[in-house]
This record gives sequence, structure tokens and C-alpha cells, in this order.
Amino acid sequence: MRSLPFLVLLIVALAGIFDLTTAPEDARHAREDNRMRRPDPGQFVRRDEADNQGTRREAWKPPQDAGGQGSRGGSLRAPSAGDPAFSVAIPSDKRNSIGTAFSLDRRGVWMTARHVVDGCARVLIVTGPKRGVRVRRTYIHPRADLAVLQTSGGAPAVAFTQQTLRRGQTGYHFGYPKGRPAAIQSVLIGRRRMRSVGRYNVVEPVVAWADRVRVPDSYGGLGGISGGPAMDGRGTIIGVTVAGSKRRGRIFTTALASIAAALERSGAPAERSGGRRGAIDGRNFPEVGADLRKRLTVALVYCTAA
Repeated sequence: MRSLPFLVLLIVALAGIFDLTTAPEDARHAREDNRMRRPDPGQFVRRDEADNQGTRREAWKPPQDAGGQGSRGGSLRAPSAGDPAFSVAIPSDKRNSIGTAFSLDRRGVWMTARHVVDGCARVLIVTGPKRGVRVRRTYIHPRADLAVLQTSGGAPAVAFTQQTLRRGQTGYHFGYPKGRPAAIQSVLIGRRRMRSVGRYNVVEPVVAWADRVRVPDSYGGLGGISGGPAMDGRGTIIGVTVAGSKRRGRIFTTALASIAAALERSGAPAERSGGRRGAIDGRNFPEVGADLRKRLTVALVYCTAA
């Protein structure tokens, strides 16, 4: 995929002033200074035209995060150190914000994006209107936009994939863009390198997806979906949503190798096999997202800066 010089992307944590007395549906009042611009409508298809590609998959190899062979797109090359990186601005002053997290283990282990919780004085997993559980421990990945959270009590978890990512495969992203429940269908188009600049400076490999279908149907920004899971058609985790393109209708997720490293270094338990019952496809993914949110497998996160 051809790189654009210093493409500035939207970090999809939505800054604003929040407290636990604010209901999730009121998050539309948050600051929207960095709203994602409307993508090219040609990149979208009608929901009833969306397909779930079923090409061959290979075994997952987390240390290399190597690309597999796909019948539609061939091998998915991992980015090298010499490849140009697009840049993402991390505000130097941490503000109250929202994001998304998902359950790794019923005992109270969650994963989210680093920029959602980095610098927070208090982090809450929202469990209902005006209710939440406080995060007791936070592990920050030093070289990736990932964080592992621990609470006293958790929710049903979904396992990580045991397959290799391949170009052309379909992905499903779940979370709370702008504080509202949403589900997105996308297609994997390649790998990139992302440079976070500002409050912290990190260069990491990421996976690029083309945004195809959104439910609810909206071309608005994705602020608030940061930290939400990306899942494959088997219902297993294949990435963590961390950024979105302002101009080109792109979504970026963390590399599988970064996720594996975060789990190992945090020492937190996580589901390693299995997944949700039933496949995810272009017709049922909104209902899958609603079920994940109902069970709190996917949850809204509040960050209090001070």
C-alpha cells in the first residue's frame, strides 16, 4: 500500500469532560476537535451485499506475526524498519476521555488501547447507567498502543485467534464510537508502521483495514472505539482498534505479535482457545456486537485525568 507523506490520523479516543454521572448515550457532547472526515462512499457497500470471505488460513505464529497465503491477496508482508511510518498525534495534556475495552478473562482482566488509559488518574469499566467498576491495576505496553487492565470481577471473555491474518479477509470491529454502540465490517488491505508522537513516542507495526459497512450507518467519526476488539468470522480476536484515517476510510489495529507480548509481559490470564458460539458474517455482525456489549465482553471505558 502506497504511503502518504506524514499522513496525520485520528487517534480514536474521544477527549471530553466526563464523570460517572454521565450516561454513555450522552457522550455525543464530548469534544470532537479531531472528527474523522467522511470517507469515499465508493469504499462502502450495502449491508446485504457485504460478503464474508472464506479462504484458507494458516497457523498463528505470534512472535513473527508473519502473513499467511490468501487466495485473494497473497502473502501479507510484515513492515520492515525501513518502511515509512504514518504519524499519529498524542496530545501532551491528558484530558478526561472515553474508549472501549474487552474482556480477556472472567476474573477481571481487560485489554484496551494505551492512549485511552495512559496518564489517567482513575479508570472505570462502565457496567451500567451511572455505574462502573474501578480498574485496580494497569499494564502499559512500552512499544505498542496496548494496555491490560485488572478489576475485581469480570465478564465473559473471547479467545484470541489461532490463525494467521491474510490480505482480503473480513474483520468486525465493536465498540463505542462517540460513546454510542456500533459495529463495523472491514476488509484487510495490508500492514503499516504507525508512529505515535506527543505524550509518548512509539513506532509499531499495525494492520490496515478498509472500512466497508457501519451499523448504525454513519460517516461520522470513530472517536471512542479505541481499544475495542477486531474479530474474524470465527468469532475470535484478531486485533485491537487503535486509529482511523481522516480521509481514506481506514481503520488500524495492533499487530498480533504486540498483543502476544502484552499478554506475556503483563502476566495476566487470558482465554487462549475457543471463542463465541457461531460464526460472524455480513448479516449478523450488528447482533453479535449487541450481544457482546450486553454481556459486558465489550465495555465502555471512562478515564479521569485528575
